[in-house]
Amino acid sequence: MADTPTAAAPSLEALNAVVDRACEPPTGASRAKQLRWVAGELRTALERGAIPPTAARSLAALLAPDTLAAYLTAAERGLLRRRPAARPERPSPASVRVREDCLRILGVQAGIPLTLPERDLPKVALRSVVAARPRGILLAHLEHAARPGQGDARTRILAIIATVLDTGCRAGELCALRTRDVDLRRGTVRLTRLPQHRDPHTPPSVETVALSATTRAALRQWLTARARLTVRDATRPPGPGNETTDALWVSIAPSGHPRPGLPLHFRGLARAYARAIHDLNTDMAGQPGWHPLPQRMEPLRRAIELHPTDPADPERGPRQARRGPR
Repeated sequence: MADTPTAAAPSLEALNAVVDRACEPPTGASRAKQLRWVAGELRTALERGAIPPTAARSLAALLAPDTLAAYLTAAERGLLRRRPAARPERPSPASVRVREDCLRILGVQAGIPLTLPERDLPKVALRSVVAARPRGILLAHLEHAARPGQGDARTRILAIIATVLDTGCRAGELCALRTRDVDLRRGTVRLTRLPQHRDPHTPPSVETVALSATTRAALRQWLTARARLTVRDATRPPGPGNETTDALWVSIAPSGHPRPGLPLHFRGLARAYARAIHDLNTDMAGQPGWHPLPQRMEPLRRAIELHPTDPADPERGPRQARRGPR
């Protein structure tokens, strides 16, 4: 199927403008990447004739029901890939849902009601959450390990794991944190929740979550290390006016960059977490009650349940993690 250049198509120019708006904060980096991916697939579908040529006329035509049905069918069959799909007859349910979620977001941004085809998709099987016993052992390990003298990478991952245990936050929510969101004096962190499949009409919710003493200690150690890593001008004292970024989580020794202190994004966070969990599983092997932790954050964060600290408080107060069995 030969590609037909569509650089000047009015619908694609309008789509690019909508995508740029949709990718602005508080949209996370992961969702922004998905939105641009879907926009790129729509361009490819138009170039390869997988959708009606009338879709080039306007954004409304590009997002019309018959066009979207043709696009989703072509995408599921692997016709929009740069390389042929290994198993085009078995599309990934997760990829289908991501495409549909992104289309809905783009439709809201464009002010165009969407009609997506009905599909009977298999349910995505969720990984088992980390059980209460290994979480308790992990917490005790953090209390012992979150002391001065750790290396920067160890200090960072201890603070990350402790924050997840207190908040149940997603990787994208972690990456969106800024230093101003952490209040160690009050012992809280302010989170912008960005759940999957959230209604694009609903703005993201902002929560204040209480931090445990262990997490406060781990974050205090990390903020000390971070201040050193993010200094922009070594001749001046560290502080908000002399740092490379206000991101809470920053790189330690980034490959391809001359200096540390750059914002830690989703992939960097995932790699750092996987390395740390591998080392932790090795260290903890053989301890009674310990089961190796998965090298992805999702099963750990889904094990955390939050509840208000004081239901009688009309403002509900900061939320707090419930670490009991689930």
